[in-house]
Amino acid sequence: MPEFQAALPKQLKWSVSANRFDTDGKTPKSLSLFVPIESVEAFARYVAALSTDPEKIRKGKIWNYATQSEEEVDGIYINGKGRDGSDGGAYGNINPAAIQSVTLDF
Repeated sequence: MPEFQAALPKQLKWSVSANRFDTDGKTPKSLSLFVPIESVEAFARYVAALSTDPEKIRKGKIWNYATQSEEEVDGIYINGKGRDGSDGGAYGNINPAAIQSVTLDF
């Protein structure tokens, strides 16, 4: 098995916590994604490469505000691992493997 090569110089971090801007109880959770400055360009190249790879494109549902309904669209998934924190929120890292069509500059 080949050695793991990261797509990004520094991994991304995500967290889910209480939404401090939720005033009506409709959106009680908030997701934050932290992208280190060192990884911004590499992450953009990685996402762009995934969007052109037919094997990575999947169907997913998003909310259409114009029609006030869900619609199914093509897209890509960015996955990460995580755990529950002691404060009731969840957190984790996103450290994708490099793909061959992306040139790594680090």
